[in-house]
Amino acid sequence: MNKRSRNFRLKRPKIGMVLAILYFTIAAGLTAYIFMPKIADASSDERLFIPSIGLVARVKDIEKQGKTLTPPDTIAGAYKASSNKTVLIGHSSTIFKDLKNITYGDRFKFDDKNYRVNKIEIVEKATIDMGEIVRETEENTVVIMTCYGEPLGTQDYTHRLIVTAEEV
Repeated sequence: MNKRSRNFRLKRPKIGMVLAILYFTIAAGLTAYIFMPKIADASSDERLFIPSIGLVARVKDIEKQGKTLTPPDTIAGAYKASSNKTVLIGHSSTIFKDLKNITYGDRFKFDDKNYRVNKIEIVEKATIDMGEIVRETEENTVVIMTCYGEPLGTQDYTHRLIVTAEEV
């Protein structure tokens, strides 16, 4: 009895198909890495919501170190300047990368209170009066501050973007 054996051979995949699969695998991996939530400090909570710029942000309470406020790396820092004023700071390369798109009258929520933007300033770093920024106000006020302008080469910039909002 003569049995014929059949050789089942799979066709070789074309190099273009292999490269396409490899490309999409790498692209999907990079996309997942970029948009993966970053590790936040355990004491931070999602406390800042600015719908007009699509921001849902973790915020960590911070204290002054001497005369300096140092923001966390990837989330916002909140400094309670007085009973009615909070200063939020963060990096323009991370948490506040879209803050430059906020406009006068935009509304946002911080610590379950609603605020409306009533002032937007770009101020040269050397001329900022922190005494004015942290000064007591009659109304509940939030000041958001981040870097702006030209890079100075050290992770710092020439100006600051300062957004002031009052509770509504």
